[in-house]
Parts: sequence; C-alpha cells; structure tokens
Amino acid sequence: MKGKKDMSVYKVIGRPGAGSLIAEFLLTEAKEEYEFKLISPEECKEPDFLKLQPFGKIPVLITPDGNSICETMAITAHLVEKFPQLAPPQGSCQRDLQWQYISLMATSIYLGYHRQFYSHYYAPTEVSKEVGKIAADQREIGYSYLETVFCPYLLGDKPMAVDFYLLMLTRWDPNIKDLVKDKPKLSEFIQNMRSHNTVISVLNSHK
Repeated sequence: MKGKKDMSVYKVIGRPGAGSLIAEFLLTEAKEEYEFKLISPEECKEPDFLKLQPFGKIPVLITPDGNSICETMAITAHLVEKFPQLAPPQGSCQRDLQWQYISLMATSIYLGYHRQFYSHYYAPTEVSKEVGKIAADQREIGYSYLETVFCPYLLGDKPMAVDFYLLMLTRWDPNIKDLVKDKPKLSEFIQNMRSHNTVISVLNSHK
C-alpha cells in the first residue's frame, strides 16, 4: 500500500515495472505502509543519488530510520528478515532453497535480461547481438531449472518472497508466450501470481 510522505515509513525509489517492484510487492504483502518516489534516469545520475547507489541504478529502499539499501537482493534480504511471514522459518531447508533460487534468479535471469536488452554496456557494438543471444540462452537455462521445482509455487503451496521476485522477472520477458510454451508449471505459476491481490494492488497503483 502507498503511504503518505513520512520518515516513519519505508520509501521505495524506483520506476513502475522496474526492479523496484520487488520492494513494493513485499511491503504490500507484509501490509506495511510505504511511499513510492518516482525517479528519472537523468535524476539517477545526480550526485545525491549516486551517494545511495554508485552505479545510478534503481531500486533504492529507504528504511523508516533513514538508512538506504540498494540492489534487489539486499532489499529482498532486508524485507525477509524484517517481516518473517514472507519466508520459510530460519534454519529450515526451505529457507536455504529460498536464497538458492533468489541467487540463481539474480545472477542468471535478472542479469540475463539486462545483458540482452543493454548489451552495448557489456561489449562493443559489433558483437552486442551475440552477447544478447548468449544472455538469452543462459536465462533459458535458469527458467528451465525452476520449471522442475514448482509445487505449484517455488517453495510449496503458497507464494512467498521468492515467488514475487520471480514474477517481477517474468514481466520483463519480450515474448511471454515463447517463454512458457514448453513450461506448463511456469505458465500456471504466472497466472496464479497475476491474480494475487498484492500483485493487482501494486500494478494498479501505477496506472
């Protein structure tokens, strides 16, 4: 849920549909009030923002006590620790699997999308298409692996933080029909998550 401007609530700095979605999903699922601050790519290059995120990337999460956290994995970890209902119990096998899946998504799927759509950041123009193709292939390996573990969510019969993270990633795919054509479990997962009240609430808040 979005909150009024107040230092006692969380502040999510980002853009609709971008990596800031994970913070919004988790705060909403935890029924925690927050403020969303829209920031443009130009504003991300300004000195004050670069003090929060040296690469000028979103999202950034400002905690109620004024501390800032950047990088989606760090933001997810903070919110999972702050709101235990978002994850399996500490010390459990499911807890380990949560971090395994999130790490895999962050380092292969998340990064794969960035390397595909912004391949000019990683290689000269003459080979950027090849870099994008390799990134897409690696991303497919990650999705194919996750297809084997759905039941029907990644950690069981109810969605948790890791599931909201995955839904965010699937929203960036350029051709969702191709992505799920040979992944029936992923297809069902996406349909279930799209109808989740938290997801609907967050996405509608940006219309």
